[in-house]
Amino acid sequence: MDGSGGGLRGNRAGVARARWSGRVLRVAGYAGIWWILTEGDPGAWWWGVPAILAAAWLNPFAPGWTGGWRIRGIIAFVPVFLFFSLRSALDVAWRAVHPRCPLEPALLDYPWALPAGTPRLMFANLVNLMPGTLCVRISEQAITLHVLARPRRTQDMLERLEGHVMNMFQPESPND
Repeated sequence: MDGSGGGLRGNRAGVARARWSGRVLRVAGYAGIWWILTEGDPGAWWWGVPAILAAAWLNPFAPGWTGGWRIRGIIAFVPVFLFFSLRSALDVAWRAVHPRCPLEPALLDYPWALPAGTPRLMFANLVNLMPGTLCVRISEQAITLHVLARPRRTQDMLERLEGHVMNMFQPESPND
């Protein structure tokens, strides 16, 4: 080697640096969230530091998506997000005022069309905004939802939501 940092040894160092910088950013992000949740209470750090370090080490948000984001898709998603949020709130309010609303509770398996990683995680979290739905299980093949009513209508809404989520993400390579 010529000492320029190239080759296998240079590659390993670059990967290690990237890994550590990612961990530092995660710790900083989790610490910021903890500070907001505890309103800056210094006494809360006795519990916060171990929780932050455990969260950063376990990292439930491990990278699995190597593609990017589409700014237009994100901007176009804002009204969709607001619509789903408002619709869910109105549905809950309606059911509270009219307790005799028909319920058809069911478990619905919805097969993935989204690529693994961030797009699926985003979809699984957004599904909970849909009226009467709750994500109960995620597998490699499908997401399982608990629905309160109208499983067929929920299926149609899932397909639309999945299209909106896909629109926010760029494919992993230009050939996709």
